[in-house]
Amino acid sequence: MFTISQDSVDKTVRIFDNFYSTQLVVNASDYDVVFSFFKGVTENTKIASNYTGLLFRIAQEGGYNVMSLMDILKGVDNNLQLTQVMAYYLNTFKTKASLYGIGILPKPNEAVQRNVVL
Repeated sequence: MFTISQDSVDKTVRIFDNFYSTQLVVNASDYDVVFSFFKGVTENTKIASNYTGLLFRIAQEGGYNVMSLMDILKGVDNNLQLTQVMAYYLNTFKTKASLYGIGILPKPNEAVQRNVVL
């Protein structure tokens, strides 16, 4: 999903998303911190690389500092909570036609919905 290229001259990492054709340029030290965290959690290089790319994309799309997001992720107790937090942030910038982590979309209460006047 993500491909990585590292530039030793300006100490940045370029992350290419092959599906959406997006490109992120991030600080190499920030990339190393995030990648090592996900590598420790998942113990799989490919998954860690994809999660790292997603976290930087979440930070860019939402206007967050990636290290602030890392502080939130370090506070989770297990992989299920980690998945829930990642799904929450991913759902903030993707289309609302479907949601990550939601099996059945919530339906509004029909009686209440009819009584709402706009």
